Amino acid sequence: MAKRKDHITEIRTGILAAVAALILIVVGVGLYYALGFGGSASGEPYIALDKPDGTGEIEVVEYFSYECPHCRRFDDLVDAWEPGLPDGVAFERVHVAYSTSNRLLAKAYRALKRHDALDSNHRRLFRAIQDRNRQFATPTTLAQFVDGFGVDRETFLQTLNSPRTAREVDAGERRFVALGLTAVPALVVDDKYIINMDIGRKRALAVADDLVDELLAKRSRE
Repeated sequence: MAKRKDHITEIRTGILAAVAALILIVVGVGLYYALGFGGSASGEPYIALDKPDGTGEIEVVEYFSYECPHCRRFDDLVDAWEPGLPDGVAFERVHVAYSTSNRLLAKAYRALKRHDALDSNHRRLFRAIQDRNRQFATPTTLAQFVDGFGVDRETFLQTLNSPRTAREVDAGERRFVALGLTAVPALVVDDKYIINMDIGRKRALAVADDLVDELLAKRSRE
């Protein structure tokens, strides 16, 4: 009887260990994608959405997060690439807001952009969060961090907490979700072409260039 009980205990222990391992795998995969390392398994350079081509100015959007290490590594490449975009093309960064901390950082990004204070704070925020493990849990802690760097504390807080900023952040997140995006950085051309970031950061930008050129050529013929 004792041997049977020991055998049953061993089985139960094995099942619990297997369940725990499965949970760890699921959580690990979730973190992998949340931090921006995940992407499409396809080897195709981009996904073309079933949408009609746009008209007018072509928009290229990078979705990112200050909490994403991969976004930080992509940042310098994007900064060097953006000035070379041709006329008729607009580039925009959109900070995602799929968690409480990301939503606060997205509002901070919008506020800094409104006051032309991104040059003084964009890389500071990346460094503070990723190099020094700074956590900005409240608007006040963010306001103290940016105070005197292109914007004053009170002006920043007023803009960060404004209804307009909340609407802009909500609109950006709705767009992110509507495109079916799940990870950052994500690069989207004209709300129609989603670049496969797994092909490499430099190649992703080259693919974006090719798509932009194709769209410009097509619109010039219309």
